[in-house]
Amino acid sequence: MDPLRALPTEIVLRMLDFSCVSTIANLTRTTKVWHDFIDGTHQETIYSSHGKTAHPHGTHDLSFLDESGSFAKYLSGTSSWKELCKRQTLLRRNWNREAPITRESVIQVGNDAVWRFRADFKRRFFLSTSQQGGLNVTDMDTGSLLWRLSHEEVRPFAHLEYQDGMAVWDREGDAVEIWKTDIDGLPRGAFRRTAILPHDCQTRGFQLSYNTLCVISTQGRGFVYDVAQDPPSLRTRLKIDNGAVGHLDQNAEVVVVSMGKNGYHIYDKETSARLGTFEPAKCTNLYHIVHPPRPPNSVLSTDTFDSLPSTDIFPPKQPNRERLTPIEVASGPFSFRSENSHVRWEDDDWGAALLSGPLMVGISRGGRVLVCPDWRSAICDPRTFGAMSCVIECESDGSSFDLGGWLSVRDNRIAFEIQDRVYVVALDEESSLPIVRSADRRPSFVFNTSLTQLAVPVSFMSICEDSIMTTYTTLGSRRRTEATGPTGQEHANRSRIFPTKAIRVLSFAPNLELGDDEELLIRTSSPSRPDEDRHSSILEIMDMLSDEEDRSGSDEDEVNAEGVW
Repeated sequence: MDPLRALPTEIVLRMLDFSCVSTIANLTRTTKVWHDFIDGTHQETIYSSHGKTAHPHGTHDLSFLDESGSFAKYLSGTSSWKELCKRQTLLRRNWNREAPITRESVIQVGNDAVWRFRADFKRRFFLSTSQQGGLNVTDMDTGSLLWRLSHEEVRPFAHLEYQDGMAVWDREGDAVEIWKTDIDGLPRGAFRRTAILPHDCQTRGFQLSYNTLCVISTQGRGFVYDVAQDPPSLRTRLKIDNGAVGHLDQNAEVVVVSMGKNGYHIYDKETSARLGTFEPAKCTNLYHIVHPPRPPNSVLSTDTFDSLPSTDIFPPKQPNRERLTPIEVASGPFSFRSENSHVRWEDDDWGAALLSGPLMVGISRGGRVLVCPDWRSAICDPRTFGAMSCVIECESDGSSFDLGGWLSVRDNRIAFEIQDRVYVVALDEESSLPIVRSADRRPSFVFNTSLTQLAVPVSFMSICEDSIMTTYTTLGSRRRTEATGPTGQEHANRSRIFPTKAIRVLSFAPNLELGDDEELLIRTSSPSRPDEDRHSSILEIMDMLSDEEDRSGSDEDEVNAEGVW
């Protein structure tokens, strides 16, 4: 008997709560009655359930989409819960493919190499510090510079934290500065300094989230500021062990501090009490990544032309299934080639750590990644830490860790940089590593951090709603005006090519107009650049790179742009 006739409406709706989206779609095609029940009378109730769409609890309309963290504006213009379900389903399906289709935007920020950056999706701009000094605010859609501070105003290699219109960076003299935007009279993207927080000890790291700024010193001291107050108020003084290496993270209640060879210490932000210590060396569950072969040892990689900065950055371009290489996470330790090719456990330094709900992850100099699926339980019973946690080992000699060692966590995916590669490892719903092969297991993959032989460690990365953002070592360009002719009166513009670090966005957002036909289009389309054009372009780039006259120029910006290389 038809359930619609035999059961009350409330029971049918409850049954549909447990039905997947494909089942709902099939039901709408069975009979007109089912179609009208699902896509007509009860459409909003069915598609607004948490089993069909991801949205904050207590949400009754689509206004929350204004806060969407989408680079491609993938959810913009969504007019119904059913449309939201469709878009989120297509996005999730692409993330979970063995070979996801990605598009790319590479944003060159001025002529300086990017160090740290943050994305503000609500205001649609990037904030970034640079290796040469200074701070830039760049339009996310056009790549144009909205506002900047000079090299003299922001120190080189300044760390940057950001939260909803508030930026924090460090200055010489163990102090941090707080700047805010959206102040009356300021143009879009402009900031004004609202506070300076000095410290009488050597500050090593700081982190901003939950309206709280945590500052850590190497000398056994920490500071927890309430930045919702104006000016910020010192909430708690932390007494920590000496030797903090500067990496820390927090949630609403605790702060986790990296102690190098001594693992991680976790402190209560209100009482300053140390709640526990995590020593990754005690983990007995070891896994390793089966590494794909490295790319050819050439100056220019196969995706050179897709990965050069462009003034046309939005929407992201060049759909491609080959930017990401699938990897396997296998059980057991990594089989190192020699004693000199890796860092021993007893010598390993533990760096950045992140908290994401019950999940905690950390990364080490030796290419090891700690995964603790329930750090609260591990603190309550330290004996369970080694049993419930695991360590993933990767191929690394530790040589690139000092400038990198960054990682990001979102939706039970971990992204981390080791030895010029970004690994993205998918966990299961319990934040554990899935080893058993299954049809619904989410894939893991890896991609390069730079054009080949231009590698510089990643200095920031982030998994976003529909993209992965990282710093990317590539070739930048600028237009130069130089004298020509015997009199020197004529001038001509010429591009100057130089190595730099840009912001790279790999977008997973599907093309809604193409839908399932997008993969077929990519498979059957011809190369975007004929071989003869590619060959001539390579010669042109190599000629620019080898121009001795340009290399020996006295232009100050040019020296700054190349000084760190």
